[in-house]
Amino acid sequence: MRKMNLPYDEHAMSRYTCVTVNVIDKLQRDYFAGRDLSRSIPGFNEIEATVIVAESLEADRLLSLPPNELLDGSFEPLFGPLSDWPRAVMAELCFEVANLAREMGDRKKHRDFRALSWAVLEENLNSPVASPMLWYESIFFDVGQELRARGERRAIDFFKRSLAHDLHFHDGMNAGGALRDLVETYLWVGDPDAALEILTALLRDDPSNIWNYNLMAITFDRFGLTEIGTQATRRGLELVEATGDPENIRDQLLDSLNDMEKSEQHGREAEVDPQVLADLRDALTLDFDAGEHRPIVALCHELVPDLDRMPIMHPPEEKPDLPPPDVLMQRLGTSAPRVARQERDLGRNDPCWCGSGKKYKHCHLRSDQGRR
Repeated sequence: MRKMNLPYDEHAMSRYTCVTVNVIDKLQRDYFAGRDLSRSIPGFNEIEATVIVAESLEADRLLSLPPNELLDGSFEPLFGPLSDWPRAVMAELCFEVANLAREMGDRKKHRDFRALSWAVLEENLNSPVASPMLWYESIFFDVGQELRARGERRAIDFFKRSLAHDLHFHDGMNAGGALRDLVETYLWVGDPDAALEILTALLRDDPSNIWNYNLMAITFDRFGLTEIGTQATRRGLELVEATGDPENIRDQLLDSLNDMEKSEQHGREAEVDPQVLADLRDALTLDFDAGEHRPIVALCHELVPDLDRMPIMHPPEEKPDLPPPDVLMQRLGTSAPRVARQERDLGRNDPCWCGSGKKYKHCHLRSDQGRR
């Protein structure tokens, strides 16, 4: 069997990927060899496999572009407008540029590129179709954290959408964490009543969940709720003593308790609705083996009444229009691996190896030098 050279000898990756580089490599190789993608990897149907090929090729190509083409949008995408996975990779590249600008002391460029990265990620969350290559819960979390750190109340909607996404795609596997993220966000935007009502419901549902106590231990001091936070942390330590600390969290609870006992931020309980505060105190006294243990879907809809109105993405329902492999190779400019291209002795005024028709100095010279 002849050896199939891919157009790129490296694959673009991101912190948000939910497939491995081996999956990407296998599907791309099968595509360029003309094989049936529906049989390439068990668990991926033909639509998902084809989407992964299209999006990964687009993202791989971003790594070979000169910085000016990448950032001013002058490059031509391979398969139409950029989809979610290439956009996530572009956000990753912009974060790297922002970090470099910070190291060089360029505050404006650092700020501008960070803002661009967050805007690109937020655009992904507004996409109607979910890429099979992305773990969207992580994007929801990061974008939501960034928005609430800015004090933007719309961060609440992003955590609600994260919860809706988890229920739709993962049967509520991470719903508890999403609800705790929502609690913290309500505290950040100055709505402690809403935060404590959710916590009370979570404690009543499962008083033996250490992560609910841990959330109160590590966050309440920041928001001046040190009195109720101290009570919750001590209750969490009682749970640890009863269960043997399977989560290895005892030291963290002790540190939080010590910080709250020394804290000068306190007294914000007076701003909470008295009934809400009383309900939370009662929930903190429940026996650990008690609990309502309701289905997670019912619990989420009770705590987030507008959950059904949150927009969610849907899996792709049709294959992208991939050209025949030989046509795509011609469009990419070569069938040789990238390393071989870089070894060519091109002059600054020679035509670029990528087939763009531009002189080498106006095309890939800078990016090739950077890789060297």
